[in-house]
Amino acid sequence: MKIHRFYMENIDISNLVTQETDFIHQLKNVFRYKPGQIIHVFNEMMGEIEVEILNFTKKDMSFKFIRQIKTIDDIEHKKRHVTLYMSIIKNSNFDLIVEKATELGVSTIIPIITERTVKNNLNIERLNKIVKEATEQSGRLDLLKIENTISLDELIDSLNKIEGYKVFGSIEGKIDFDYNNAKLSEDISIVIGPEGGFTEGEISKLVENKITPICLNKNVLRAETAAIIFCCIYSL
Repeated sequence: MKIHRFYMENIDISNLVTQETDFIHQLKNVFRYKPGQIIHVFNEMMGEIEVEILNFTKKDMSFKFIRQIKTIDDIEHKKRHVTLYMSIIKNSNFDLIVEKATELGVSTIIPIITERTVKNNLNIERLNKIVKEATEQSGRLDLLKIENTISLDELIDSLNKIEGYKVFGSIEGKIDFDYNNAKLSEDISIVIGPEGGFTEGEISKLVENKITPICLNKNVLRAETAAIIFCCIYSL
């Protein structure tokens, strides 16, 4: 029988009690759990543990510690911090990117606005819910972070201040993933344009600031396709 895992921010091994009403509702009314049943709970501070549900009311729920499943040392992607700078695209496709980036171990997504960006707002509450569900499903311990939206100029200014391997998707770039240099870097920044791609002026700015253009395929890829493939390649 599959044991479900749940992310719980405000809980630790020394105090296995929660008063998170949404979580209590989920376990009691959605999953129909009863006292005595086993679940896994986790966060980036304590790792993942197996617990037995002892008791719950509408206001709180308590657990009994059984065993440690994963420690914080198992947060593998901390060895490599991958940041995806993603142009805002339509909701359903951006949702997909957030879900898959979480599964692939990407650390951070920073939305960006470019000249061809059609929309400039995101439902952060919905996206964080997607992150939480993808984290629970994928087995990772920590949540991907979604930061505030920035402009392309702000992105370039930010990347100029940090070290690491920096690439952007471009149909005119070289078809070369440069694995050797990427593997030597602990910090990787990936920049993906919107539907329609970057303008010539934006491409020039990125190249002038030593952000390497990379072409994944001779065919033109959708923004969400390119984002997912880049995350897969460089999060390994």
